[in-house]
Amino acid sequence: MKTVGNDLIRSQLHQNRKWYIGLGVLLTIFGIVLLASLPFATLSAIFIFGILMMIGGILHLLAAFKIFEGGFRWLWALFGVLYLIAGYYAFSTPVKTAIVLTNVLAIILIVAGVIRIFNAILFRGLPGWGWTLFSGLLTLVAGVMILKSPDAPFWVLGLFLAMDILFQGINYLSFASYIKHEIPKSSAD
Repeated sequence: MKTVGNDLIRSQLHQNRKWYIGLGVLLTIFGIVLLASLPFATLSAIFIFGILMMIGGILHLLAAFKIFEGGFRWLWALFGVLYLIAGYYAFSTPVKTAIVLTNVLAIILIVAGVIRIFNAILFRGLPGWGWTLFSGLLTLVAGVMILKSPDAPFWVLGLFLAMDILFQGINYLSFASYIKHEIPKSSAD
């Protein structure tokens, strides 16, 4: 019985392989285009952020008046309004939003780097502690470089978005290749 289920999964994977290839090609092309135009990619990231904040605001307001009662209702409503304001701010002042988000990202990288370095020092007797230290140093340096670079808000967020989309595309293409070469179409193959 288990073989029938496995055969069905294998068959579905092979049938959907063309979709993985198509999506992989599209995402890879989008990632390359965004890498070639980082300011546009940053602007896209800001607008995506704005849209998500507005959706979050609407959902918080709906939850406030449909799900919660009493004092919690007004807390959720307040969050909804704050989300809507943040979304509006992203759309009305994308450059300022890029500066704020880039600085927040840089600070998070600095804090994460310090924590990794601290962890590496605490666990220096364990195998692999050097890699944790190296990772922490790189993360710390990246955060400081982003924070010190005056033009970072115009390319950093776009770079993160472009790299994410590019690697998702490569991931789909790799998965399609894996299906073709490593997964037999059925147990009879």
